Amino acid sequence: MKKRLLLLLCAATVILTGCWDSIELNDIAIVTGMAIDPGKDKKYQLTVGYVNPAQYSKQNPAQGAPVSIMTLEGNSLPEISAKMNVGVSRRLIFSHTRALYINETVAKDNGVSHFLDSLERSPQFRNDFNILITKNHTARDFAMINDPVERVPSLKVQKSIKTLLKSWGGDPRVRLTDFIDAIIAEGRSPVASTVVIEGDPKKGQNAESNMEVKAPAKIMLDGLAVFKKDKLIGYLSLDDTRNYLWTQKLESTMISIPCEEDQDDENPLYFDIVITNNKSEMRTEYKGNQPQLKVNIFSEASINSMQCQKDLSKIATFTELEKKSDKQIKNMITETIEKVQKDYGVDIFGFGEALNRQHYKKAKKVLPYWNEEFARADVEVDVRIALRRSGTRSKSFISDLPKKDAED
Repeated sequence: MKKRLLLLLCAATVILTGCWDSIELNDIAIVTGMAIDPGKDKKYQLTVGYVNPAQYSKQNPAQGAPVSIMTLEGNSLPEISAKMNVGVSRRLIFSHTRALYINETVAKDNGVSHFLDSLERSPQFRNDFNILITKNHTARDFAMINDPVERVPSLKVQKSIKTLLKSWGGDPRVRLTDFIDAIIAEGRSPVASTVVIEGDPKKGQNAESNMEVKAPAKIMLDGLAVFKKDKLIGYLSLDDTRNYLWTQKLESTMISIPCEEDQDDENPLYFDIVITNNKSEMRTEYKGNQPQLKVNIFSEASINSMQCQKDLSKIATFTELEKKSDKQIKNMITETIEKVQKDYGVDIFGFGEALNRQHYKKAKKVLPYWNEEFARADVEVDVRIALRRSGTRSKSFISDLPKKDAED
């Protein structure tokens, strides 16, 4: 019995010696960025940026670019990806992709659903990469821009987006599944971040550019791309993007508010508040045949800077500043919503989804043509800002400065 058991264990070790699909590290190339442009001879041109492992050797790091690129044309992403080894010796691994750059021409003319379908189906792609619409330059240019701080361009963009989101609130945090869900859903239209290149992209592609104090080219976040189904129809500015995020999941931001509505244009005065906690809710209803949309914003904030001649030791001052903040933010959000209604006529905010949750029977009737309903809807925005702190001092030292008249 013992001999049979020992023989069985020996046989099992032969079967369980390793993974059938294992790949050695020396045989793979890790892709960090992808760029999609219109092809010259075929439908798409795909550029992949993959890490140059020789640059990261601790013993003898090679001199050169930290990332290498390969560009091919084809009619679908799987076809092009499978063909990449005509110029790349290693197997491409896409699970660490951090940025997908999409040329605005592709997004406008062809739509994005055809190649997003292949990305969603592939087990290699995670759901944590950024979808970025490129403006004014080819998507390939963005994949090739070097950065003096972050050696891998796509990682630089990802970190910029994360930092901006936490400090100012300028990224919609749209991932692959979010974008696809918005395409097929009734009641919400997709959005994506947009990027531009500041400077000369050709100079920014040289590794020597990292030695300069001022980089010759930088990738800059530019705002929001607005889609109707899977096609790009327009853009929103970075300020409008933050106003959009007020209605979604704004983590934190800082905003400057005028001390007075009618003040001297030559030397306007402001106070700054930092939003530390934000909650938004949407309410929808119909009055007769007229859709009514309401956004309620509840935020906690602290005062970060004070140019106004105000005494923050008094409760009345806080109440006054809260009202000014409420009005300023309300006007900003209302202006952005009305701009989207007038210029694009698509619901990127998700009012249709709120209607479906709150008035299901009515939603079943109007959601098939919801964008038309959204474009003609009445919008109301209610903002409540609660100022919790004034920083390390209650009274600004500016109020103690000598007056000009006294000096004269």
